[in-house]
Amino acid sequence: SLHDLMIMPIDKLRNFFDRMSATAIQENSQDGEAQALKLLLEEITNRLKYLCDVGIGYLTLDRQSRTLSGGEVQRINLTTALGTSLVNTLFVLDEPSIGLHPRDMNRINEAMLRLRNAGNTLVVVEHDPAVMLCADRIIDMGPGPGVKGGQIVFDGTTEALRSADKI
Repeated sequence: SLHDLMIMPIDKLRNFFDRMSATAIQENSQDGEAQALKLLLEEITNRLKYLCDVGIGYLTLDRQSRTLSGGEVQRINLTTALGTSLVNTLFVLDEPSIGLHPRDMNRINEAMLRLRNAGNTLVVVEHDPAVMLCADRIIDMGPGPGVKGGQIVFDGTTEALRSADKI
């Protein structure tokens, strides 16, 4: 039933729809209804794949949004962007690594790189070095927090940052 699907963790739901898609494709029917079903299943499996790719495959679809952490919400928003075919679009992400387990940092980096490689621009406010080192360009604002900041302390590539004078 639909309820059974809603309470299933997203990674298990993805496996369910992967098997269903494989069955639908094997039928290879030219019927219009079968073609529509095939497109629908492809879209569902793609969206579920993106959710797993950014490390939230443990969530269920029946989970209320108010119970999600800030990082989980960020990653859901990121999958929305990944699920579109947008190009030449500016995405601004505010600390997408919040709440993400360190072992899953690579997932968020890969998702952002896919967006960039699709022809988009990403501006990411981040403090996690694993995310920062994946950037094409780093702009460090400082020298302090809040009203003590606001000056560009560094502007360049990650390679240039490695050899820059530390502040």
